[in-house]
Amino acid sequence: MFREEQKTMVLKNMINVQLMMFLLVIVGFIVRKTQLVGSEGRKNIINLCLYVTLPFNIVNAFLGKFSWDMLLTSGLVLLLSIGYNLISILIAFLIYRKRDKEQKTLCYGTIVSNGSFLGNPVIEGVYGSTGLFYAALFMLPVRVVVWTVGLSVFLKGEKVNLWKKVLLHPCVIAMYVGAIFLVTGVRLPGFVEQTISGISGSNSPLSMMLVGMMLAEMSPKGLLRKNLWFYTVVRLLVIPAVILLASMKLPIDPMLRGITVIMAGMPTPITTALLASKYGGDEECATGMIFMSTILSMVTLPILCLFI
Repeated sequence: MFREEQKTMVLKNMINVQLMMFLLVIVGFIVRKTQLVGSEGRKNIINLCLYVTLPFNIVNAFLGKFSWDMLLTSGLVLLLSIGYNLISILIAFLIYRKRDKEQKTLCYGTIVSNGSFLGNPVIEGVYGSTGLFYAALFMLPVRVVVWTVGLSVFLKGEKVNLWKKVLLHPCVIAMYVGAIFLVTGVRLPGFVEQTISGISGSNSPLSMMLVGMMLAEMSPKGLLRKNLWFYTVVRLLVIPAVILLASMKLPIDPMLRGITVIMAGMPTPITTALLASKYGGDEECATGMIFMSTILSMVTLPILCLFI
């Protein structure tokens, strides 16, 4: 009886988060269609997200969340996350070898999933506060991959200049700052942490409304691309299936296996559209990837959770 109630609660929480994301997209769509925000305004909001709200969001993820004791006892979670990242990177570079705008965008969206925004509430609904802690820990290597390997997919130039651009990107610098807080355990004054948390909290709503604005400028034919449907199957089904099969051979706690598989099955992250728009990717493709994978994940994620 308790198990059935837990399943119902998990599905309810998951659907609520996904519907909230969908409504934010609709708000952004209306804002752009009614010209409350023009094309230049949309570009300015992209800069605001990339250079302000996202860096604050990254720093906030490190504040007061962990201790060295927790990290040492949770080494297995970090190893599972590293394994997941290596598999997704391998799949991405095997499938998308060309370096045109569309393939770069598809490659990035295969490497990275929407684990932090959608994944955390789903994991909390399935495994409670303990699962949420492990999910947050799981995201540490993911964040490193996002702002190193992931960002390098979009940036051009010689290797030295490329890694210079990557390592000095505001979001990567935010990871340096966050790592200092993580290692030292330093706590900031309450009003500073509240400021960081407040700006961080604005990142997801702003980003999802941006997706809606991009969708308003997109031709409906963009959603009919064959590559988009193929990508969605890979992102939502193939990658979590590979992770599940690989983890089944490991003698690990079923909860850790479940967290890894669920995170692997998340839809396209919002950063795909932000980076594609800013760094010469296929913005229309990125918007379609986010919209389609997020909508279809409302079917695949509940099935995945119940199966696990």
